[in-house]
Amino acid sequence: MDQSQRSPSRRHPYAGRGRGNGRGKGRGKSMTTNAAPRNNASSFPPPAFEASPASSAPPSRVATPPLTEAIPLDTPRFKDLEGVLSPVLIQTMIQDLKFDHMMPVQAATLHDLLKNRADVLAQAKTGTGKTVAFLLPAIQTMLNKRKSADKCISLLVISPTRELALQIQKEATKILQRLPEYKTCIAIGGTSKDKEERQILAGCDILIGTPGRLFDHLSDERIVWAFRNLDTLVLDEADRLLDMGFMPQLKKIIHCLPDKVKTKRQGMLFSATIAPHVKEVAHLILNKDYKFISTIQEGELGTHERVPQHLVVVPTFSDVAAAMVGSLRAEIKLEGKDTFKAIVFAPTAALVDFYGDILSALPDMPNVSVLHSRVSQSKRTSATNAYREAKNGILVATDVVARGMDFPNVTNVFQVGIPSDKESYIHRLGRTARAGAEGRGTFIVASPETFFSQWTLKEIAFENTEPDLNAKAEVLRIAEKMGDEKHAKVYQAWLGYYKNHTKGMKFDNARLVEEGNKFARGGLGAPENPGIKKSTVGKMGLKGVKGITVVPDPPRVGRGQGGGGEGRSAGSGGRGGRGGRTGGF
Repeated sequence: MDQSQRSPSRRHPYAGRGRGNGRGKGRGKSMTTNAAPRNNASSFPPPAFEASPASSAPPSRVATPPLTEAIPLDTPRFKDLEGVLSPVLIQTMIQDLKFDHMMPVQAATLHDLLKNRADVLAQAKTGTGKTVAFLLPAIQTMLNKRKSADKCISLLVISPTRELALQIQKEATKILQRLPEYKTCIAIGGTSKDKEERQILAGCDILIGTPGRLFDHLSDERIVWAFRNLDTLVLDEADRLLDMGFMPQLKKIIHCLPDKVKTKRQGMLFSATIAPHVKEVAHLILNKDYKFISTIQEGELGTHERVPQHLVVVPTFSDVAAAMVGSLRAEIKLEGKDTFKAIVFAPTAALVDFYGDILSALPDMPNVSVLHSRVSQSKRTSATNAYREAKNGILVATDVVARGMDFPNVTNVFQVGIPSDKESYIHRLGRTARAGAEGRGTFIVASPETFFSQWTLKEIAFENTEPDLNAKAEVLRIAEKMGDEKHAKVYQAWLGYYKNHTKGMKFDNARLVEEGNKFARGGLGAPENPGIKKSTVGKMGLKGVKGITVVPDPPRVGRGQGGGGEGRSAGSGGRGGRGGRTGGF
């Protein structure tokens, strides 16, 4: 909600979709934050945060991402909503937030959502203004009912990730800045569950959360009672929620909520893609006569169809890290270090840390930061905000930032190792070439992984690029110094991830372990094959496989309570995580 244009324009029919002709001007030059060393809380200094007189304390240091599309001048204006939207909300949008014209998704949905209180399934891309599209109608419904002494939740928004939940809360507090009597609360993993509970029970009008933590709270009858008059239920990034396996949690959450017909609850579902599983969840939360609205024009090119994508194939998994360094150096030289801003995606948290450590040890690299689900919430928020504000740098991450997160001026996306599926590849690539800017993609795989580029991504016209492995000795020297514990963690994560892709690589378990052992010695610099606990080997389905080093489990000392994770969520693969699957990842 930071970008805006307020200039006169022709009025547009309300029911129309409104197509913007304008796009962003390319890579902006106003980003001046420089990065700091990676061993700080974040490798990028935290951006300045300007507190607004919002309806509740804003989440700590959550920067609002910019829109990825320019605001068009041929769509309806917010003042056109007079009569269906409260004057105070119109004033907030125009005077405080400096929005005159609506974004296409807002123009396409607000009439049905506000005037008709219709249930809507909306297809819209991230960064196109959809958060305002669902917040304004929900807040208007809340105002229509007037504030009462009953401490009831009026709006529930379910988000796939903590970061997206915090962004939505930030947007809500901005819209409510002239209405301080209304409170927003958050329910996400990685934070104090007891503190969240106290805030919700003290009076919460808008609750935004991730599925696992929300379901944890619903074990408390007092929280269930707070939903007794729920007016609006929103699923944001619904396809991502389902891709991450949250359908069981969503069904349980909806089961805990009051009857939709009795409460006349309005349902909204926003999704970038409309797959069959999205329609399945739509029937759970929307009326059977819900309205489908798409703001993605037919034939519109996706990022993967217009961005140059280089395919780098290396002989073995031990060569991947060196190829990553070589590709980064080549792209930095091409772009220029001062404006080179890249995201490097890796399959697991352990590999993210491994690549992050390697890049941080190279003096010619821009500042490096890492982001994955096992980073604490405060550090994740700091790293996310800092990278968003930085003018250059490298963010090494898992799919935590592949969807729902917008970072301006990202010049390059590197995918090191195969992603889980085609959709993940496309959404990762979509972090670059936003708002009309240019971008480049680089996909680095070992030869056994080429089934993915040849078959899973067969529609993509890759530019084959020879790997630059000149950094191999340099990378190995850095890796050797990481120590046995880091080697074991990366090795185990590697085996666990590629166990899921043995069919595509035409590996049996013995070949998987053989390749893993080669990677451990040749890629990690481990003096011997790292050991894996007996119980973990069994969970991975590798019991009795030749070549695997099994070590005894430590003595059981009683069960701890764990950290504030998403306790009831599905597990994340059983690799020694802290408190289970946290924050919706």
